[in-house]
Amino acid sequence: MIAGRFTMRAVVERNGATGKDPWGGAVAPAFSAIGTIRCFAWSNQSREIVDGDKSAMLEDLRLMAPLGSDLTEDDELVAITDRLGNVLIPGRLKVDGPVQRKHTHVEAALKRLS
Repeated sequence: MIAGRFTMRAVVERNGATGKDPWGGAVAPAFSAIGTIRCFAWSNQSREIVDGDKSAMLEDLRLMAPLGSDLTEDDELVAITDRLGNVLIPGRLKVDGPVQRKHTHVEAALKRLS
């Protein structure tokens, strides 16, 4: 029954960079696509952050995907599309925090800063 909700698709990218730079810091991230997952995403809320002369819109999104989906807390999503490839939620989205396992699916919080 829940499988009918997964009307969206998302390309998942994972950071493959390892090691340290010459000064002992982390190397720059190098994200590469690891696959596409079926999903359903929705927006919980959005709010404006103002810092002096700068402002940004922060949107909190949620995503659910089938059990067994290869999704971790350090992954990023390129964009969320419908089955035909039309972009529904543009921009890069970062999985924020651990992926939660529910009885019939997995859920993750997503962050997009624009």
